[in-house]
Amino acid sequence: MPSITRSSVVVLALAVLLAGCGSKKTAKDRYVASLNAMCENFAAREQKIGSPSSQSDVAARGDRIVIAFEETILRPLQALPAPPELRLPAQRLRTLAVQQRDVLRDLTTAAKAGDLQHLQLLADRNRTLNAQLGQVAGDLKADSCAS
Repeated sequence: MPSITRSSVVVLALAVLLAGCGSKKTAKDRYVASLNAMCENFAAREQKIGSPSSQSDVAARGDRIVIAFEETILRPLQALPAPPELRLPAQRLRTLAVQQRDVLRDLTTAAKAGDLQHLQLLADRNRTLNAQLGQVAGDLKADSCAS
């Protein structure tokens, strides 16, 4: 039977301690996980609603998309406390999310009014906001939001 030395116990204790450290999530990890969950939730709801591909689709589905965005992205993002090291990108995400909600609302209004010129301008603005949000999310490694 092998004998257990004091150094073996210390090595074993260090191994257990180090293994435990790797499993603890930092505040940044939890923040990013929350962002990913929000984006996954929105994507699932958007898929159920259907992705609009025409003016009539936007007119018919826009209000539901705005509500889904507010419920799954905007409100949770505004309520999610960011760790101090993520204060600036978190504020940028919040600002962009408000702008995107407003553009989504305006898209719906323009589609219902049949204002195709304004609809195109708003669709371009929405694509820009998507890219900006994706860039910030990508920098944070929130992969579900960056794609």
